[in-house]
This record gives sequence, C-alpha cells and structure tokens, in this order.
Amino acid sequence: MACKKSELVSAINSFATARATNDSTLVNFSAALVSQLIDTLEYDPEEVIEDEVNDDAEELEPVAN
Repeated sequence: MACKKSELVSAINSFATARATNDSTLVNFSAALVSQLIDTLEYDPEEVIEDEVNDDAEELEPVAN
C-alpha cells in the first residue's frame, strides 16, 4: 500500500529534526521510517536509451607511446 504524501513529509521532518538535535535513537528510528515509506512508493519505469555504435572508432589508428 502506498504511503500518503503527508506521512512521508512528516517522516522526513522527523529525520531532519533528529539530525539537528543529534539524537541517535531518533535518527535511527526516523531513518527506518523514511526507508519503509520510500519502499512503498510506486515509480514509472525509466525509458531505455540505446547507445548508438560509432563506426568511426574502428577506423582510428592506435596512438604510439
């Protein structure tokens, strides 16, 4: 089940506050919460970009050292 935007924002704010106060227990807890919420997000697939093969590279001569 996807999370609500407000839940994610709240978790990120909690993490930021924990980092600012240097509270290691709260940092660990809020980081785990942010991670759990991010795992519920659904993403569109990325477009696949095929690289073009450059035939000119075969015509180049090696450089002598």
